Amino acid sequence: MWFTYKTVTVGFNDNLTLTTNNDTTVCAGAPVQMRATSAATSYTWSPAGGLSATNISNPIATVNSNAAYTVTASLNGCVRTKTVNITIKPNPVINAGPDKTIVDGDQVALNGSSANTPASISWAPGGSIISGISTFTPVVKPNVTTTYTLTVQDMNGCTSTDNAVVNVIPYCVKVMDAFTPNGDGTNDRWLVTNGSACTSKISVTVFNRYGGKVYQNDNYQNNWEGTYDGKKVADGTYYYVVIYRLINGQNITLKGDVTILR
Repeated sequence: MWFTYKTVTVGFNDNLTLTTNNDTTVCAGAPVQMRATSAATSYTWSPAGGLSATNISNPIATVNSNAAYTVTASLNGCVRTKTVNITIKPNPVINAGPDKTIVDGDQVALNGSSANTPASISWAPGGSIISGISTFTPVVKPNVTTTYTLTVQDMNGCTSTDNAVVNVIPYCVKVMDAFTPNGDGTNDRWLVTNGSACTSKISVTVFNRYGGKVYQNDNYQNNWEGTYDGKKVADGTYYYVVIYRLINGQNITLKGDVTILR
């Protein structure tokens, strides 16, 4: 048996190239567009944390601390790798301050702050801000409950936001000028507020037409049913002094008359 041999030369050129975006420095949380350019048929990025995808050429990286991402490009057994470094600049540390509660018609100052030297300060929404929109302590006068967003940019161009809520309680001082405590379940009690919680304390004193005191309560709860010492007072007109302490600390004194009809 005779054998014939022939030599075959197989050429192999490892000419795969790979380029990426440059190392970069960004503010914490800012997205970085990663780019790998090559004739490769597959890509793998690692580590996976913070990447929008690991198997494409151009994922987006979003990180809050320094990171290094390595991309591996492959083509027919040829492999190239490169690493892209992301350096993080910290965002400013800020605080929009405590939430506030006001009575409708009041104004209040917000109490924002920052641990960093600000390059710019702003608050939104601006429509109900009376003054100081570019300071940490603007004066606001909303007529409905409003969330105010503080935005601070530092000297490095990095930005942070925080919120403070101003709760607006409707004005609730409203003295009923007559009531009918006859037990029918309608208008049986003397109301001096409309039920909203704009007061922290109410003191009432009621007098008859001769100046005699028929009722007093230093923590009134809209509950007088026209009695004195447990007995019903006569129908007629009585005179009151009501002292309100509002939740904003303001005191309001009202004087007038109330009629009892059964």
